[in-house]
Amino acid sequence: MSDHTALKISGILEQCSDEERKALFKALRATHQIHELEAVFGAPAEVILEAIHKAPELTRRMLRGVIADAAFAQFTIPILAEHGWRDVTPPGNFTYDHMVDDGKGPISIQVKLQRSKKQTHEITTGKNHGITRPHIFVVETQKTRGGTKKGTDGAEEDTRPYRYGDFDVLAVSLQPSGKPWTAFRYTVGSWLLAGEHPNTIATFQPVSISADDDWTDDFAEVARWFRSNIKKTIANKPKDLLG
Repeated sequence: MSDHTALKISGILEQCSDEERKALFKALRATHQIHELEAVFGAPAEVILEAIHKAPELTRRMLRGVIADAAFAQFTIPILAEHGWRDVTPPGNFTYDHMVDDGKGPISIQVKLQRSKKQTHEITTGKNHGITRPHIFVVETQKTRGGTKKGTDGAEEDTRPYRYGDFDVLAVSLQPSGKPWTAFRYTVGSWLLAGEHPNTIATFQPVSISADDDWTDDFAEVARWFRSNIKKTIANKPKDLLG
């Protein structure tokens, strides 16, 4: 389509009523697919969206987590590419969602959605996390699927919690706080609070209301934190500097 034709059609559309635009859209939808998922599910996008709209809250919450991951891939990865980062995520399922490399070594990233309650972001105190802060956000860090396996001592271990080393950086989508899907807050994976079992990461992690020494909105900064090998825990001062 030429620019002249496109401008002509745009001018005609501006003169159309809402009902006329809806009729035109309906005619186009009869022959045009919005997304390839329509072919996978064998249903039009409108039906798929209606199913999501009527789904239970748990299903919708899980889907929002998937959207956060997709948003990172669609929005953040291209921005990182403009600053010299390459997407080197290998095919398959791993304990991280993405992996990028700027030539100084790969960094793996786990993407999670900020926790919400009653369809709004959750704000609590740091008391339950051993942190002296009046207000914090919360993120839930555990795998979607649970399971058990035998540990070295023969006892059954829960495989749902993440373990230190599963990912290098945690990226938390702040969309539940009313921010765009492009907004992420980062910390180093090894800084996260420990779980009940050896080497596991606690399910609920405190997220700073604003960027600070533990959390940053700049991926370049969290990459520097990770590569500095600073040994610390969220909200605590660095214990020592390794390397």
